[in-house]
Amino acid sequence: MENEMEKKLPGILILSHGSLCEGLIGSAKMIYGDFDGVKAMPFYDGSDIRAYGKAAMRVYGEMPEGSIILFDLFCGTPFNQVMEQCAQTRIYGLCGVNLPILIEALNFRGNLAGQELIDAVTESGKESLVDVKSFFEFN
Repeated sequence: MENEMEKKLPGILILSHGSLCEGLIGSAKMIYGDFDGVKAMPFYDGSDIRAYGKAAMRVYGEMPEGSIILFDLFCGTPFNQVMEQCAQTRIYGLCGVNLPILIEALNFRGNLAGQELIDAVTESGKESLVDVKSFFEFN
């Protein structure tokens, strides 16, 4: 049986139109430091849509139990293709990835996985949105 200390951190798969997912990882490393278990899969104009969805599910399937998928856009091509391919696979995902969400996922994944990780990241993501005008009026 696997020792609790040896338990693998949940992976994070980031899917986006273009290189947004790669840029988020690079920016997160500037703030958070180096990390493992996070993969970017950009979808580029002209890519084979079905092959992209199958590849994304293959990568996700190789990640530890409780891993999550962060999508750039609800109902965008990366999201739609994973939904088509995941009929037999339970996935944990969140649409609307941004830098604060990725950093929080990195912070929380030591203690949370699967839906609990998604729930925590969702709440943190909401709190990361700040109306600058309201901020200055309040302070």
